[in-house]
Amino acid sequence: MSKIHALASDSTALSLSLTGITVEEVTDPAVAEKRCDELLQDGLDLLIVEEALRDAFTPRMQERLARHEGAPLIVYCPAFDDESSDVDAYLSAVIKPAVGFEIRLV
Repeated sequence: MSKIHALASDSTALSLSLTGITVEEVTDPAVAEKRCDELLQDGLDLLIVEEALRDAFTPRMQERLARHEGAPLIVYCPAFDDESSDVDAYLSAVIKPAVGFEIRLV
């Protein structure tokens, strides 16, 4: 079984947790950045990070994530409270080919 972990806040964290994956609900970008750094070295297959948190990371961490290659695969998830984003299609298109199964959000 793939090891998947998510860092998200509010409704995004709730929606992701309903899929059965491990979700840490964080609202402080500094805390999220620290956890992201730890999780990159934790042997995960997939790390999902809410875009709003990533956008608040320090420039150094954003650069590190941009240069990251290999495991874990890092996916940036838009907030679920934005009606115009098709989060299900985005996650399906990125995650299913990488880990072999689809995550459906309810």
